[in-house]
Amino acid sequence: MTSKSSVFRYILCFLITLISLSLPAFSQQGFGGYREGEIICKMEIGFSINIINSTYGTGVKGHQQQTGCFLLSVPEGQDAESLAAVIDARPDVAYCRLNYLLMTPESLQRSQPFLDVEGVGSITLQSAAVNLEISAAQTLSTGLGVKIALIDGGVNFLHPLFDSTSAILVSRWDFVDSDSDASEVSGGTGSGHGTFVAGILNLTAPGAEIMVYRALDTAGIGDGFSLASAVLMAVEDSCRVINLSFGMAGIHSALDEALRYAKSSGVNLVAAAGNDSTDSPLVFPFPADRAYCLAVVALDSFNLKAGFSNFGDKVDLCAPGTGIYSAYLDSSYAWWEGTSFAAPFVSGLAALLISRNQALLASEVDTVLSQTAINIDSLNVGYEGLLGHGLIDFLAAISQTGTTIYGDANGDQVVNILDAIFIISYLYKDGPQPYPLQIADTNNDGKITILDSTYLLAYLYKTGPPPPQ
Repeated sequence: MTSKSSVFRYILCFLITLISLSLPAFSQQGFGGYREGEIICKMEIGFSINIINSTYGTGVKGHQQQTGCFLLSVPEGQDAESLAAVIDARPDVAYCRLNYLLMTPESLQRSQPFLDVEGVGSITLQSAAVNLEISAAQTLSTGLGVKIALIDGGVNFLHPLFDSTSAILVSRWDFVDSDSDASEVSGGTGSGHGTFVAGILNLTAPGAEIMVYRALDTAGIGDGFSLASAVLMAVEDSCRVINLSFGMAGIHSALDEALRYAKSSGVNLVAAAGNDSTDSPLVFPFPADRAYCLAVVALDSFNLKAGFSNFGDKVDLCAPGTGIYSAYLDSSYAWWEGTSFAAPFVSGLAALLISRNQALLASEVDTVLSQTAINIDSLNVGYEGLLGHGLIDFLAAISQTGTTIYGDANGDQVVNILDAIFIISYLYKDGPQPYPLQIADTNNDGKITILDSTYLLAYLYKTGPPPPQ
């Protein structure tokens, strides 16, 4: 028998289909339309873009050598959509498309943050951080030595959060203003989004280097060619993880090629699944719908699918996405919700895994994240099989990377006096828990007591027996 929730989803998808059919054609590609006066074009192998320029009066505005994609200007007075269709039909052209726009899910849905005007929130003690046991995971890895690409609306580098946490933020490029200052600009509906995401990345992977690429404007909107350029620059900058908290309906060919290039270069790609509360393929956003991306659903504090979050067979993982607390405009903090803020929890965890074992391939990181995720189907009646592998598990994922060494209580891959101190701190000073716990059972008696610390000191300084292997 079909459940009421399933019937509701079928009705919802049907209504979305009817609505989408009544919209203008361009809305099927890009939530915000396309960049006026621009098209993107790629030639078949052996053919020159000069053929197109001389025939149609177009001009080269940009060229992405890694993928062979060109950004072309459209002659004044010509319709970009009609011209793109004509050029696309040529046998010497691989494709020719409009330069579609993408945007953050929160800007699309008019999601508003709630300012912490009384200063009562906490970055590290918020429910998302506590439930995910992030602090315990960071005893094993902090993301040190890993670069995370934040492609968004820029970051307020002067926010006190980043100063107080000694965050490593690097301004790489502003593709909106074409300069090297990727600072966020206030005054629009999308302002604050990039800073907020950066705060979550810093929370999850405080040792990682956050490389900032501003490709979205103050409305949270950016064109696909600029976003593709940011992706390609991130690859050249040796970023191992790219956070993609934006999307569009349909597909942007240049961005698709750039992301494929990034994946083939060993980069982990993490994308927000969107805030439309649907599994309709007409609405589920690109690039989250692509197999090379990890599509992330937002959960509430009870591990239930957030009411706004998309779901479906394109989903890979779930992460907290409601009541998230992070840095916002100027020196303020706020609570916000959205899949944009679930994605960086996954990006940060990926950085922790890579930091712990730099030899991990991107595919292996994806596998560890998926295999260690907690299945939450039983909590989400009506969404069984539609929430991917489930909720990310920081400790379980990290335990599958690196080498497990008994006696290495602090997880730094070396057994020394610091591990004895770590055990004592755990037992008597509310210090973090060794993970896995049995790693601290150095005398192998099935219990964690002061005797384990004594046993470890005897091994280190009095030629006592070694911890179990």
